[in-house]
Amino acid sequence: MANDLTRLAARIADLERRFAQQTRTSQLAYSSIENGALDVYDEDGSLRAVIGQQPDGTTAVNIVNAPPPPTPSQPTVTPVLGGVSATWEGVFTDAPAPPLDFARIEVHAATLDNFIPTPTTLRGTFESPLGSTLTIPTDQPLYVRLLARNTSGTASAPSAQSGPVSPAPVVAQEVLDGIVDETALADNAVSQAKLRIGAVGHNQLAIGTGNLMPDPSFEGAFTEQLVAASAEWRLTEGNGSPRGLRVDGTSSEPTSRSLLITELAVSPGDRFFLAFDYRASADWAGDSLRLYLRWQDAAGTVLGYGTAIATPIPGADWARTSQQVQAPAGTVAATVWLQNFQATVGTADFDNAQVRTVIGAGMVLAESIGTLELAAESVTGEKIVADTITAREVKALSLTGDEIATNTLTARHIAAGSLSASRLAIGTTGNLVGDPSYETGVIAAAIEGKEEYAVEDGGNNSAKCLRITPAAGTYRWLQHATSPMLPGDRYWIAADYKTTTDFTGASVKFFLGFYDATGTRLGSDGISVSAPVTDGTWQRLSKIITIPANATQGNVRIGVDGNGNETTTGSAYFDNLECRAVLSTPGGGARAELSPQGLRLYDASGDEAVSLTTGTPNYLTLTNNGTAVATINQDGNTGVGDLSVAGRLIIAGDPIETYLSGFARGLVAIDYQATSITAGTTDYGFVELSFDADTSRMYRVVLDCYADPSASGGELILALKDGGSNTPSISSPQIQSAIYPLPTAGYRRIHLETIRSGAAFGAGLHRLLVTFRCQNGPSGQTVRLFGGSNHPGVMYVEDLGPYIPETGQYNTGGGTTTPPKKTYTKTYSASWSGSYANRGSYNSYYGNKCLQGYYSSTNGMQASLIGFPSALATDLSGATIQKAEVYLYFDHWYYNSGGKAVIKAHKHTSRPSTFSSDSEAKTISWGKNVGKWVDITTVFDSTSWRGIALDPNNSDKTYYGRAQGVGQTYPPKLRVTYTK
Repeated sequence: MANDLTRLAARIADLERRFAQQTRTSQLAYSSIENGALDVYDEDGSLRAVIGQQPDGTTAVNIVNAPPPPTPSQPTVTPVLGGVSATWEGVFTDAPAPPLDFARIEVHAATLDNFIPTPTTLRGTFESPLGSTLTIPTDQPLYVRLLARNTSGTASAPSAQSGPVSPAPVVAQEVLDGIVDETALADNAVSQAKLRIGAVGHNQLAIGTGNLMPDPSFEGAFTEQLVAASAEWRLTEGNGSPRGLRVDGTSSEPTSRSLLITELAVSPGDRFFLAFDYRASADWAGDSLRLYLRWQDAAGTVLGYGTAIATPIPGADWARTSQQVQAPAGTVAATVWLQNFQATVGTADFDNAQVRTVIGAGMVLAESIGTLELAAESVTGEKIVADTITAREVKALSLTGDEIATNTLTARHIAAGSLSASRLAIGTTGNLVGDPSYETGVIAAAIEGKEEYAVEDGGNNSAKCLRITPAAGTYRWLQHATSPMLPGDRYWIAADYKTTTDFTGASVKFFLGFYDATGTRLGSDGISVSAPVTDGTWQRLSKIITIPANATQGNVRIGVDGNGNETTTGSAYFDNLECRAVLSTPGGGARAELSPQGLRLYDASGDEAVSLTTGTPNYLTLTNNGTAVATINQDGNTGVGDLSVAGRLIIAGDPIETYLSGFARGLVAIDYQATSITAGTTDYGFVELSFDADTSRMYRVVLDCYADPSASGGELILALKDGGSNTPSISSPQIQSAIYPLPTAGYRRIHLETIRSGAAFGAGLHRLLVTFRCQNGPSGQTVRLFGGSNHPGVMYVEDLGPYIPETGQYNTGGGTTTPPKKTYTKTYSASWSGSYANRGSYNSYYGNKCLQGYYSSTNGMQASLIGFPSALATDLSGATIQKAEVYLYFDHWYYNSGGKAVIKAHKHTSRPSTFSSDSEAKTISWGKNVGKWVDITTVFDSTSWRGIALDPNNSDKTYYGRAQGVGQTYPPKLRVTYTK
């Protein structure tokens, strides 16, 4: 009775305490919205927001029924090329600042005065309340108005209207095509001196119907419709283009699989030029790949075929073939086909297909004859019938200023109307240096007879280069043609140079000289290399130069300067000169510069903030109101504010979950007991608790509660049963037990515990049941297990961390027992690495770098070996490998999206001269510039392995990549977990 009163008093005190806490606690402190939403109303009862689950099933904060935002100020509209520019200054007519629920400013334009903004007049938006500028393409005058919208979609009143404003003209009316004809030119008015090099190219003097092949690079919707109707044809990566066509040739017998592209109207005798790029997979077997025209008469009868045929080398890189064909008599139409002819296995790829008509002049193939096909002075004026060659008959880019002698082309030689704006080009390639690779003969002719200068064979990826031999106390230089320039403009100059290995006593110089309108030299700017590289390899020089005040023209000068030296030896070579305009915002502060090197952005102080260039370190700084908020430096190190990662977060090669998995996860299931269950001498269930077991983890299961026997004597038997995924019962398998003597009646605390691996449990759901009974006590004895509100019983399952193998053993204490096994995890840095060409001999060209896969026939199918120190063999001797992982950093893949690494094991203790490895492999997808740890236990499963191999033995470019090796920033590592 006393015990009951005590429990009742404790219960009342507990209720009073809870009631006091409840009255002092916020009503929403521990509240949540379950599968619903919370509506927010204003003082008038209007719904203003919905927080939680929305009608469409999404979860969000949805702002509704907001008042209209203020009216934006009148836009400023100005003409630009091809359209008009609309600018908003970030000001509102009826508010000093933007509302807090500001969403955007809509820009509306129309040709009608006083138009009303509608969805059809929307031309763009400004997302910032600070203002912005939008260019609106148009060929007619426009009126412009602005609308503001808030986050609930409510629009403001339209702004005041601006306009009409017309687009700026591209070309002044006074110089439109056709204004200047032959009669307006005096004799000798147009000469070589008046034509800038590259100003008249073959594109300006050629005609043609163009490519008759629709979607020749297979990148558009036209091709998508074609392959959608064919099971064997599909899209793949192209040759220098995003897409190509691939056909599967797999067949039990030789089969020709064709794809109809289009149909052309053709006349008898018409000639066509056919060409296409092709390649075949390494396992391809067939007769040929074809692009053909099927000739048909008016009745649709097939008259024959005109075919371009290619016989591919299986597994080789892209190649190209071409053929000229002629329509037979009676032809009125031709269908265009691609075909994988008589193939049985493998795939074939097509790209960049051409079907072009062959133009007149005796049916000469379009673009087949240029200056390179004609011997010097083999075609002269007296060899050409009058009026037989006009701009139509000249091959594109074959006739430039270099091919026209001084004063040979005058106004009387140009037919009226044949030379118009469409026939003239300025800076066709953008390079202001004439004969930049010394291959046209212009420079060679200019230096003829000067022994210290010579155009010689063997340029840097070109046929020719210029040699200059230095002399003591002399500056020898060569100046290229002059080009017009404007003060303040920026130009990027670049050149390749190399020297002989015995080159001494002179510096290498590369300059851009400046001249005023009278031809007076104002100075120069450029690069002087006082200590040139003398190992015989080509080096690249480049610099961005600003044209000074009063300069109207400039030219490029290269040379070797022996001034100040008593002796000189060797020679210097130059090739691939460039002088190109840099697209830049005027001024020296905040600006953007786009040059052949890439893109540079400068902040308000004129400091370089973004560099995305080739040949120099790249880095990126993001700013907000002049303050740097994020940076990626040239080493790839990144500093940011908040970081949200939607995918995987990898740290030092390991996903963050790898680090987290090394810690205990704590409680995974728990139950409290506040009531009692009574049992006699037969097993009776007390508490069930379920959890999901992970075979890679360790678990502890605990029961801790009170026991109260009805009489003294006997024992309490506790058992832990595992029902697996089924309902547990007293007959379920027992996994632990405990026995407690019951010497006296009354309360006592009892404890049941087991530590067990997830592998021992088995993966998946486990329903655990605690059973109990009493035994060997007085007749009629019972026992109850219980807890109370202020002394609860508890049962829980706890995650203790990753799986730990059992390494202990019995020891009688006699001092002769073998030490117990221990688990080790050790990391080994690679001690050697290297690449092997054609999966054969070591390729010293790449040093310690690790290449895999096929790029070209130069090195063939490449593979790599990576070895680790002798400590690995010592540690693994007599050990059992639990897990093996390798860290690799791939800094290059053929595709920007990444590739696939194929990892094998080997037994080499040092770098061998020829390649060999185990055949068992593991293939893992990898990103570019990604270093990570990967599990290779399935291939590194023997204690005899000493390293890994990268060996895809597959010509697919997906497998061509390069991993960093020993001595580089992120070298390979091996991490082995073993017991010994």
